[in-house]
This record gives sequence, C-alpha cells and structure tokens, in this order.
Amino acid sequence: MKALIRCILVGTAVLSLAAYSEDQSKPQYASKPDSGTLFQVLEKADFVLEGAREAKSVLYVFFDPNCYYCHLTWKALQPYENVGLQVRWVPVAYQKPSSVGRAAAIMEAADRIAALRANELDYDKANYDGGIQPMDKPRPQLTAQLQANTRLMQQFGSPGTPLLVWKDNKGKVQTKPGVPRLSQLPAITGLPEQKVSDPELANFR
Repeated sequence: MKALIRCILVGTAVLSLAAYSEDQSKPQYASKPDSGTLFQVLEKADFVLEGAREAKSVLYVFFDPNCYYCHLTWKALQPYENVGLQVRWVPVAYQKPSSVGRAAAIMEAADRIAALRANELDYDKANYDGGIQPMDKPRPQLTAQLQANTRLMQQFGSPGTPLLVWKDNKGKVQTKPGVPRLSQLPAITGLPEQKVSDPELANFR
C-alpha cells in the first residue's frame, strides 16, 4: 500500500511539473497589443483612400479583392462617402490564389481609386471574383505587405474580411467584422443615415 501511495504521489508530481512547463510555453503569457496600439499601426498601413478628402469621419476597412461581402460593404458605404466619409481600404489577400494579383493590380495602379472601383463595379458574383485583371508577378515587397495586413486584421480579432475599424466620438477604437447592417452605418460613420436602395443589400437592413 505504501509503495502504491508513493507511486501515486510521484506520478502526480510529474504530471504537475509537465503541466506547469507546458503552461509556461503557451503564447498567452506574451502581452497582447491593445486596440490603441494596433490602431497606430493601422494608421501607417498603405491603403486606397476613397471618399471625402476633407473628411467628416474616417473608416478603415480590411478587404480582399475577391471577397463578396467586401463588395457589398463597398456598395453600402458609397452614399456615406458622398456626404463626408473617408474610407481607407486596407488590402489583404487570402481568399483565392488570384487575390494577391488583384490586390497588387489595385495597389500598383496609377489611379488606385479607379482600380478599386473597376474591381467592384465589374465584380463577378457567379464566381466570386473581383473585376480587375490580376497582376502576373506582384513585387515581393507588396506580397509581404499584404501578409502583414492580414496579421494585423487577425490581431484586431477578425479571421477574415471585411473588417471595419474606426474611432467613435469618444476616441475609442471600435471594430465590426462582416457586412454591417445598414441601420448600423450612422453609428459607425458618425454621419446622418443615407438612403441605400441597392437590391443586393436588402438582407442587410
């Protein structure tokens, strides 16, 4: 019996030590950047600036050029851009092999806004493809930038696109993954509600 008790005590001690060692190696012990720090990184990202130059409010949107829900978000925000919203579209590329090439085609264009609009206006809903022709050989630096943007999006807590990021009227960083409800847009943009009549957005009222 004493031998059995000794075996149990020794086994428990070994398991406890193993669990302690495993816990010490887990990443949750590393400090996680807060939203304010992440927002500072986001402000330094390269993006497509669309909407008002003299902005009444600023909204960041992580997007993949092949993402259908990003396409819907782009449509929903157009009326708000007309009344003072500035949208900073931050590209990522993960949905399809062509995502990198399409993101590169937008970011390397002489007119990024026109390239983004072409991608959205000619969006292929049947195949979930952006409307712009992908670039054949994106620069490695741009590919690395897209990967960094993806990591930043994930640090904000979103595994995919779209992700909306903004500061509210108190200066607090807010995030909204997915297509926002049209009823949420005044609070997100800080602007009066705008009429959005696109039939594709009927399910997001």
